[in-house]
Amino acid sequence: MSLKILVADDEPLSLKLLRSLAAPLDHTVLTFERGQEAGERAESQRFDVAFVAMGTPQLDGLELARRIRKSPLNLETTIVMLSATDNIVSLRKAFGEGADFVLTKPVTAGRIRPMLAAMDSPGWKGKRHAARMPLITEVTCTWDNQEFPLRSLNISETGMLLQPAPEIELGQEVALEFKIAEVGTSLNILARIARKDGTERMGVAFIGLAPEDLNAIQLYVMGRLRDMTPARDLSGIGMRRLFTP
Repeated sequence: MSLKILVADDEPLSLKLLRSLAAPLDHTVLTFERGQEAGERAESQRFDVAFVAMGTPQLDGLELARRIRKSPLNLETTIVMLSATDNIVSLRKAFGEGADFVLTKPVTAGRIRPMLAAMDSPGWKGKRHAARMPLITEVTCTWDNQEFPLRSLNISETGMLLQPAPEIELGQEVALEFKIAEVGTSLNILARIARKDGTERMGVAFIGLAPEDLNAIQLYVMGRLRDMTPARDLSGIGMRRLFTP
């Protein structure tokens, strides 16, 4: 499907890149270097996606995000903030103004292309929330002052599948530390053990994800949505089964 895309940034290279990636996919792209002009257009025209720069001299990205989100035409618009910093305070401000995702600059084709490809799929928002994508990375699990070296098999917005399963009872809260190399982020999050398959695997449900952690997981999932199939670990036990009572 053809997307209607608004891009607001005072960096010509970012505008050029987004136009060059969207045009071949037959998307309509309107670019703005000033927030006032972009805001006025967002109040009179519907957009599927808005890429909005933060903290630039000519553009108050947070104010623009607020205007887009308040526009009756764009209540459901996906807002992607382009930030010059990965400062947690800035990220949380962006989410507070209605942003769906935050990308740290520099913006690259490798990060934008899979995002556009995923958004080009009907029902992509529902797919994103339900998706369980393969993620093989080392995970440090801490419980009762003990550390357990584990490995992840897949991840979703709500939990992970890990192996092996240490001797921790169901329902216990654990701390997880791991990296998602594809988005350049280290995460430290709390989770609850939701299901165990003997000593081989366990499923954990995330507890109270911070906005920046959820953003990192969503960006990773978005980058793989175009290859979307039900994610299953190597033993054939997927996350859906692990979280079914």
